[in-house]
Amino acid sequence: MPRIMRRINRDFTNRVMRPVAAHLPPMAVVRHVGRKSGRVHRTPVLAFPLEGGILTPLPYGTDTDWVLNLVAAGGGELEVSGRRQEVANPRVIDADAALELVPGMVGPLIRLLDLPGFVLLDRVEPDGD
Repeated sequence: MPRIMRRINRDFTNRVMRPVAAHLPPMAVVRHVGRKSGRVHRTPVLAFPLEGGILTPLPYGTDTDWVLNLVAAGGGELEVSGRRQEVANPRVIDADAALELVPGMVGPLIRLLDLPGFVLLDRVEPDGD
């Protein structure tokens, strides 16, 4: 996708979507801390649940700020269906690796989209204390 779309989404679309994305699956809001600024950011994303994890497509590339921030911090938080979920071990994977993780019917869609990558996140289960 053209870089100008990143800016439009960051400055306009994300602001509009943020209030509803956390309550509208398969959307979610990723909460991450800026690796340079230290500020908390909230970015709407698509988030598909997997066994023990979450898969997020990267239509704007693997070098978006929220991805780099999650990787630098080793994790962050997702707001999914109105609930917060801590996530850890973020790693960028390619379409072939993503295909091995998703149900069979989703595979053709992943191939069709021809995305530059995905982020695979592990869910952190809350302590029972």
